[in-house]
Amino acid sequence: MSRKWLLPVTLLIVVIVAVTGFTTLAQTTYKNLLKVSRVLDLIGQTYVEEVDDTKLYDDAIVGALRGLDPHSVYIPPREMKRVTEEFQGNFEGIGSQIDVINGVLTIVSPIAGSPSEKVGLQAGDRVIRIDEETTKGITVEDAVRKLRGPKGTKVHLTVERPGMPGTLDFEIIRDKIPVYSVDTKFMIDETTGFIRCIRFAETTADEIEEALQELEAKGMTRLILDLRNNSGGYLEQAELIVDKFLPGGEKIVYTKGRIPNSSQDYYSTPKDRYRTMPVVVLINRGSASASEIVAGAMQDLDRGLVVGERSFGKGLVQNQFDLDDGSAVRITTARYYTPSGRLIQRPYDGKSLEDYYGEAHGNDTMRTDSTLVYLTRSGRKVFGGGGIVPDYPIGSDTVTPYYVRLWSKGVFRDFVNTYLDDHGPKLRDRYKSDFAAFLKSFDISDGDFQGILRAGAAKGIPADAVSALQDQEEMKNLVKSEVARFIWGSFEAAQVRFQVDPAIRKAMGFFPEAEKFAENYVTK
Repeated sequence: MSRKWLLPVTLLIVVIVAVTGFTTLAQTTYKNLLKVSRVLDLIGQTYVEEVDDTKLYDDAIVGALRGLDPHSVYIPPREMKRVTEEFQGNFEGIGSQIDVINGVLTIVSPIAGSPSEKVGLQAGDRVIRIDEETTKGITVEDAVRKLRGPKGTKVHLTVERPGMPGTLDFEIIRDKIPVYSVDTKFMIDETTGFIRCIRFAETTADEIEEALQELEAKGMTRLILDLRNNSGGYLEQAELIVDKFLPGGEKIVYTKGRIPNSSQDYYSTPKDRYRTMPVVVLINRGSASASEIVAGAMQDLDRGLVVGERSFGKGLVQNQFDLDDGSAVRITTARYYTPSGRLIQRPYDGKSLEDYYGEAHGNDTMRTDSTLVYLTRSGRKVFGGGGIVPDYPIGSDTVTPYYVRLWSKGVFRDFVNTYLDDHGPKLRDRYKSDFAAFLKSFDISDGDFQGILRAGAAKGIPADAVSALQDQEEMKNLVKSEVARFIWGSFEAAQVRFQVDPAIRKAMGFFPEAEKFAENYVTK
């Protein structure tokens, strides 16, 4: 680094001193800036190799933010384009949120409905190779360039999955990743509607409203709102969604911070009509941020029941500050609290990033802190300590390693393609106008099921009769959902997949209690 970099920093020091006056604070700031400038200058002059000036300053920023909390981050210019696309546009790739955690490229969350989710990638998977090239030392920016690409092209990932021996290989066909929030909406029965929300972006509240109106027109009088694996987004969208189910004047969430305007209370708005239907909210360890605002408010206000796993525990508010070169920093300026006073954020002091993310995706998803007890509006006990603890726990249904290997090797995809070549047009002619009949009667034959196992063996995965029997319903349903996608589209495919979802089945049994909550708001 040449001494030309020292001049701007020195000028900055002069400006700070001139503006603040040479107070004790200014003296400290002056000394610290001089120290940073001196270290960077020494690196540039003496380091054993030539140093990229821009990267050095970027790394200094990253290091400064990393010492604050897990969610204050620096976003380089090219990555800013990716971030913007994920909330405002469309892109082509595998559809996963990724990060480099303790030097390891990690799947933070597969986007619902994306190629990543379809092949079975999971949050916490550690990507060790991309197309046979090691990911050691890779940056997020480099990983994005490798994983994104034109629709229809393939990329091969080798991952390590915590708790599973060996490695898993995934062959993923890139696709267009649409940026929508509601990816599934249908009637489970004559009165129960189901809506899955996969992110909180600019149009989320509008999409939820459209889905609610559509299902209400079909007779919906009670709702399952699925926020599983929804990693969050805009606070305002979460507030607007909860507002649809409340009368005016109810506190939905509040924030506390140090700087002006960072501490705010968010209340529901007065309205002539609000929805008083019973609501069950589904969450899991992948539900974070805005998802936790919705779940926490519905729980604390006794407006709905929360079912599933303890949520991630991301309750820090970031403000984004754009920089002149197209980059940005997101700095935590406040913390989220539920109406009862629970801090949503999970403790992170003294933990590495790997430990911080690892514990969220570990097995202990129902731990409660008995020293942090809060009361809902009706006096029910809820627990703090980070995340939202559901009213009723439902663990994740697991499949066998045999199923995972079939999925990761593309066996189901290849089988479905061949199956549709042979039967697709006839099935479309038969069922196109009668989805209900398809749901009730379609199934692949036992011979076809054995064909899946033979296809796996041909790809080096020996048949496992015991595991195949355990996973048979799931395997057949996966094929059925892809047939539905061929005949109708993604909404119908998702509806088929959720037919065998044990969490939804169990959630249906909690409506009697949810109805009592709703009655309190009807008679208010």
